[in-house]
Amino acid sequence: MLVRVRQPRVRRGATIVETALVLSMFFLFLFGILEYARFLLAVQVSTNASRDGARYASVNVREATDFDVNGGSGKPSIDAYVTGRMGGVQNMLSNFEVEAFPCNSAQMYADPPIITPKTGWTNNPSTRTVHWNAATFTERIGVRVKGGYQPILPNFLFMGGITEINIVSVMGSEG
Repeated sequence: MLVRVRQPRVRRGATIVETALVLSMFFLFLFGILEYARFLLAVQVSTNASRDGARYASVNVREATDFDVNGGSGKPSIDAYVTGRMGGVQNMLSNFEVEAFPCNSAQMYADPPIITPKTGWTNNPSTRTVHWNAATFTERIGVRVKGGYQPILPNFLFMGGITEINIVSVMGSEG
């Protein structure tokens, strides 16, 4: 007796199509995780650099009024110090900017707290009437790190364009 073995139908190309669908979803998920990790890295490093810069500013409050951008006494400026603490992550941010300012204490203790510069402080050093190092003992000095985070693929997963990062750290003056 002769037994006929039934041959399965040939499914040429089905495996390739299924693999392409699964791999595309896998890579979409993987690149989404990597992009979010890059964003968290930028935020975390900016936060740490801002905090270190505020501590550096509060310790060097006796320096010249232009110390925040020009440095002095053989020490790096606050801007250079914070940029160094960024460790190259500032290159991931567009319009990266560091500023040190004296805090308006009237608004700091509101609910919720609002951290703003004192009246008379401006971004232009030549028009300032109040400088960052004018803070007396225990008055607050703030250091702001700003920049825009641009994803590698801006239309990927509907992430949109640039996400603004604006981190402010405050320390009490030791001067």
